[in-house]
Amino acid sequence: MQDQAKANKAIVGGYIEEIWNRGLTERFADFFAADYEEAVYSPANAEGHCAMVAVQKRIIPDAVWSIERMTAEDDGVMCELTLRGTHQAAFKGVEPSGNPIRVRAYRTFVLKDGKIVRHSALLDTGELLKQMRGQQVA
Repeated sequence: MQDQAKANKAIVGGYIEEIWNRGLTERFADFFAADYEEAVYSPANAEGHCAMVAVQKRIIPDAVWSIERMTAEDDGVMCELTLRGTHQAAFKGVEPSGNPIRVRAYRTFVLKDGKIVRHSALLDTGELLKQMRGQQVA
């Protein structure tokens, strides 16, 4: 059981680095099952997930996700992450500001046979928009 949790954490860590930090969306199938369940992005599939990566790379091109905590149990993995970067393109009505961004996010995953079969995420969008507008970083 310990080996499975360790393997699942390595898969999720690789996903964060390759997909979100490096923007290598062509590697998506290396991490996700073809029929995975997407709880956040629209459409709720690889297309929607990769589109959100592209949005992030457009608005915060220097974005880096740091894993602050990662826990794994059975087939599940949960991460607490920090997104850092610089606001460089319009997003949700906020014009590019050049402001530094530092925002928390949480992601949960269910894995089967070495692939992610379920994904959900929660980003503090209110804090993100506040920082883009130049208000104090939390």
